[in-house]
Amino acid sequence: MATEPDLTRGRQGAQQALAELDNLSRRQAECDNEPLRSTLAGIARRKSGQTWRMLEWLRQHDPGHTPATAAGNGEVIELRTLTPELIVFKVARPPEFQFGAGHSVKVSLGELRRPYSIVSAPHEPFLEFFVELVPGGRMSEQLRRMQVGDQLDLGTPKGGLRFDDNFPHHLMVATVTGINPFVSMLRDYLHSGRRGHHFHLMHGASYQTEFGYRDELEALAAAHPDRLTYVATVSRPDEAANQGWAGSAGRVDTLVDAYLADAGLASSNTLAYACGHSGMLEAVTQQLRPGGFRLETESYD
Repeated sequence: MATEPDLTRGRQGAQQALAELDNLSRRQAECDNEPLRSTLAGIARRKSGQTWRMLEWLRQHDPGHTPATAAGNGEVIELRTLTPELIVFKVARPPEFQFGAGHSVKVSLGELRRPYSIVSAPHEPFLEFFVELVPGGRMSEQLRRMQVGDQLDLGTPKGGLRFDDNFPHHLMVATVTGINPFVSMLRDYLHSGRRGHHFHLMHGASYQTEFGYRDELEALAAAHPDRLTYVATVSRPDEAANQGWAGSAGRVDTLVDAYLADAGLASSNTLAYACGHSGMLEAVTQQLRPGGFRLETESYD
């Protein structure tokens, strides 16, 4: 049986390997030089294999490990608090866990079970979640107490929003954590090295601290202007918490019509998606459906 120092070194090594793999994945997605991109992809594949082996060793030797369920379970390997109401966490991905970009999965913590969209792409060896904590919510209170090393049970991934490559343009409208399936789709698309589609990603929040993936998305938009346009907007620009904000202002749904006109998007060449709170979904539906747009929605209420 492995000693505690062995387990400590194993956990530290696995966390470092996951961080390196995450960095490699981002560098690859941001790279437009095909030879360099291919080299990074090869390094990422080797690193992924090493990371899987390290995680599997931990699963086998850590006495705190619990047997896998039919779909699998995973250990919380990273936890980050954006605001008192928003957290990002990563779970070590069970070897048998397969999913598609944009899928959701039911996550169990103790006796509670809730569905969450997966932020990570299918090639990544971890499962990433961006979650809003609801005051007084039973699952939210459990997540507030969650710590690195805790075990989460995972259901079978399904549902969610899916990318359809029959349309050259993809208008994606999100509020706060509604960005999740779109980040997954974008990471997957860029990782595959595909071209010929443009993501128009519009992200709304009340405050600038609520954009969980703004840095990543702005970097990707700068690296791939032919494949991604990212618009972040705050609905309360005059409040002190948004001091220094230089981006767009207003509720995201109020900016859709102007963006369609500026970008030259039409129902014949654009698939639209909306993900987030129901008020935004209703407003976007009322704007797009009369114009003949195909619209896929997912409510987080």
